[in-house]
Amino acid sequence: MNRRHAKSWVRSSGFSILEMLVVLAGAGIIAAIAVPLLSEMSNNYNSVFGAQEISTQLHFAKLKAISSNESLRVHFPDNNSYQIELSDGTLLKGPYFLPRDISINSADSGGVTFPGRYVTFQPDGTVPATGNGSAGRVKLISSTGLHVDVLVEGGGSIRQTPPYKDTSAPF
Repeated sequence: MNRRHAKSWVRSSGFSILEMLVVLAGAGIIAAIAVPLLSEMSNNYNSVFGAQEISTQLHFAKLKAISSNESLRVHFPDNNSYQIELSDGTLLKGPYFLPRDISINSADSGGVTFPGRYVTFQPDGTVPATGNGSAGRVKLISSTGLHVDVLVEGGGSIRQTPPYKDTSAPF
């Protein structure tokens, strides 16, 4: 009997250099598109997060003023921090600092519009009608130009604007 021996082909496993270069080029293109988008998304998140943190401390000060039956104020001494104080300026909590790449927007018609750079919550939860510590807003801006404002109105209500790019706030 004549036996035929079939050639067996040995196949090597792995990728060729050309295949690896194609994959790496594709990954590089995707990274070039994704990194700026992720950076902007992170910046947007930090803007909203900074405004929410300020809102949280404003609510704390308001509720603490009501529960302790004494006036408290939230003071914005510079463009990167804020703190909670007793009505005479004695530090109660803080200072708290804004997230990275977020600051108070002093260029846009005053970053802190509270007279005296602070808002005072009275024992009934309202703010003074006029003068230092009365109603106003704090305007935040990111390094990419995204704005978020936190407002305190005369009745003591606290709210924040949605993020916006224009120079004028939605409300």
